[in-house]
Amino acid sequence: MRRNSRNHSGESGSLWISFSDLMSALMLIFVLILFYAVYQYYDMLEVKTAELLRQSGILDQQSQQLTLSQQELEAKEQALSQAQTALETKEQELDAQSQKLSETEQAQLLLQAKLVLQEDTLNSLQSRLTEQEEELETALAAQQAQQALLTEREAQLSEAQAAQRAQQALLTDQKAQLDEALAAQRAQQALLTQQQTQMEAQQAQLDKLVGVKSAIIEELMRALADSNISGASVDDSGAIVFSSEMMFDVNRSTLKDVGKAFLNSFIPSYLKVLMSDQYSQYVSQIIIEGHTDTDGTFLKNMQLSQERAYAVLRYILSDEFTGISSSAKRRLEEIVTVNGRSYSDPIYRPDGSVDMAASRRVVIKFRMNDEQMVNEMLSILENMNR
Repeated sequence: MRRNSRNHSGESGSLWISFSDLMSALMLIFVLILFYAVYQYYDMLEVKTAELLRQSGILDQQSQQLTLSQQELEAKEQALSQAQTALETKEQELDAQSQKLSETEQAQLLLQAKLVLQEDTLNSLQSRLTEQEEELETALAAQQAQQALLTEREAQLSEAQAAQRAQQALLTDQKAQLDEALAAQRAQQALLTQQQTQMEAQQAQLDKLVGVKSAIIEELMRALADSNISGASVDDSGAIVFSSEMMFDVNRSTLKDVGKAFLNSFIPSYLKVLMSDQYSQYVSQIIIEGHTDTDGTFLKNMQLSQERAYAVLRYILSDEFTGISSSAKRRLEEIVTVNGRSYSDPIYRPDGSVDMAASRRVVIKFRMNDEQMVNEMLSILENMNR
């Protein structure tokens, strides 16, 4: 008898240990995924920051080169302006010289009229005229050289302006690339924020699933406390345990009035919790068990325990029991089970002897729909990995 009890307890403990290991593994996977996402975010942020700093350095260097080019261009324009001023001065001198040449020609005509009288003066004037012609040729050559220099300066200015336009186009292109990189970084930041929010919501769903049974047990304890009934309790597994003395006479399976009163005061609250929209999807079975003491044969006690459990269910499903609606009774019919346990699971005192009074009891307990809960958790984890 004790070996059977221990085997039953061992199987139940193994089930919960396996479930606990599964929850631990799922939590570890979630933590690893979270750390990997954070690592990827900071790695990407560091690369983009380095790229922005490099692009900013290139822009500063090219801006300095452009400033130097503009200064050189201004210096060349100033030199060209000075050359043009000098050319205008030479042109004015040439005009004056041309005017003097005209005056000289007139004087020559006069001198020719006075050729005989002023032959020596004419020779002198001819020498001066030859010198002036040489000076004029020299001035014309200088003017041509200045004109060639001006043409060369204009070509250099055009090249400098073309280089400046090319640099400006390069700066514009680099600024557009920088704007695109910043926009991409902002988009990635928004995506990471959205993913973080989604992961937090999914973690909240996981926490809710893990704590469903604890929440059910807490509400059942609260419901029993609100009913203010003595002789009954809710254990750590959520099972209601109450003494058979308050429900049945000795060796009888007929439900007493006080037992009916107990069921009327508590069962509606109990079933309201288990069949609520919040928890009904997680409850797969409600079990009513009858237990006896070790006095008598096993089969006789099996029959008694079965009949007592059946009497409880028969009263709850009867028209006399008005604590729950007809639809709730139909739902109960789908998930309820009645078991007689005879004396296979007695209650022991600290000294190892059987507590006969405590062993005579009726237990109402529930089982969780573990398969559905696991599937929901796997679905949440798959969404987190996307």
